[in-house]
Amino acid sequence: MEDSSFRILPSNPDIEAALLGCLLNDGKLYGDIEGFGLLPEDFSQERHAVVFRIIKAIFESQRTPDVLTVINEFSKIQNPPESSFVFDLAKNAPIYSIETLEQYCEIILEKSLHRSLIEICSNAIDNSSQQRSNFDELSDKTTNELIALGNRKHTNSVLPFKTLMGDLLERIKEQSSKNSSLLGISSGYSRLDAMSSGLKPGDMVIIAGRPGMGKTGFAINIALSIAKQNLNVLFFSLEMPAQQILNRFVSIECSINSKSLLNAKFDTDEITRLWGNFDATANLPIFIDESSSLTIPELRSKAKKLDAELRKTPNPNRTTPNKLDCIFIDYLQLMDSNVFKEDKVRQVEYNSKNIKKLAKDLGIPIIAMAQLNRKIEERRGGKVEFSSNKPMLSDLKDSGSIEQDADMVMFIHREDAYKKKEEEKNNEAEIFVEKNRHGPTGSIRFRFVPHYMKFMQLDPAADSYEQANES
Repeated sequence: MEDSSFRILPSNPDIEAALLGCLLNDGKLYGDIEGFGLLPEDFSQERHAVVFRIIKAIFESQRTPDVLTVINEFSKIQNPPESSFVFDLAKNAPIYSIETLEQYCEIILEKSLHRSLIEICSNAIDNSSQQRSNFDELSDKTTNELIALGNRKHTNSVLPFKTLMGDLLERIKEQSSKNSSLLGISSGYSRLDAMSSGLKPGDMVIIAGRPGMGKTGFAINIALSIAKQNLNVLFFSLEMPAQQILNRFVSIECSINSKSLLNAKFDTDEITRLWGNFDATANLPIFIDESSSLTIPELRSKAKKLDAELRKTPNPNRTTPNKLDCIFIDYLQLMDSNVFKEDKVRQVEYNSKNIKKLAKDLGIPIIAMAQLNRKIEERRGGKVEFSSNKPMLSDLKDSGSIEQDADMVMFIHREDAYKKKEEEKNNEAEIFVEKNRHGPTGSIRFRFVPHYMKFMQLDPAADSYEQANES
């Protein structure tokens, strides 16, 4: 085995010197390479880093860096390089073009990223060997550092209008070839699709409600509909073990009483439905993660790992490349974080912002369930009309950040949940879409079948934004 202590760290001092020499001969060139985001720390030699730091500072102060202005700044720092070193950099600078300078920057950045990767991994090895912190803390810290390092490689988020217009044209062509006006994945409910135009890539969607309202059941109904479109669904169940969440999936899909699944006592019709749908249900592209503890780095890692595995596995049922298409999280407030351990509000804010970032990074919708606080019950005050119990955005538990980060927020409410056992129940539910970046807000009525946890839309089908608004 190779002794890591004798490894030579990646670097190219000649390229570093060449770039610095060009910048010293023509200080305005710094503006041409500024977009690469090079830092003084990206230079492997300390004296190169010092010269680049001064060039950068002079340019950012709206002056023009050259040999003399750089040397003049040496009087302000300790242990500066020799003045002759700066003169030599300029004297030995190669003939260049903008393309050459860009290549220099790419090489310097690439070497720097490799050195940083070695440092992160070495620190992880040292900390793990000496067990300076527990595994979860060390794993989160290392993962966050690796993510930040990877983001440096992709800093150019500025796109020319021509490129964006080309992407728009391709999307229009693709959309016009479909028999649907949806821009995203269908939820399985026509009115919800009409209001949202589908669950779109990069969207963070919140399904919120008080305990017992059926938010998990509603999410499972949507997940099943997505999976039936030959799209891959990853379902994080933080509250229930995999077998328990599976029972809910099977109960909804096969119309079997959930209690029958628990005690394995079925009537004749249930047996027929179970075995008649067993193979089709078993082959649905749904993946369940039952971790009771989930952090953002773990969420990202598991999602990307599954996505990579799916991309390696061709799916003949798909017309598009096989990949991860959608994520469900049940539920947001149960997620952990090693960043703000003692502050639940800031912890939820951190997780909410990073779920939105992950949805954008993966290019898929992420649907997260969320709890509501007790204000709804407090507003009831005894006998209150149904409309007075309507959840509001301010009812989101632990954080207002969820409202800000989400592209869509919908509340699920069943008045039956507040009725006593002996009271008559109408088995209705209402979904209130209170925030929608892509369309109108409003409410949708459902028939709720408690034995199966099924939600069936009661509203007339709507095929457009206009119809959704009119009704």
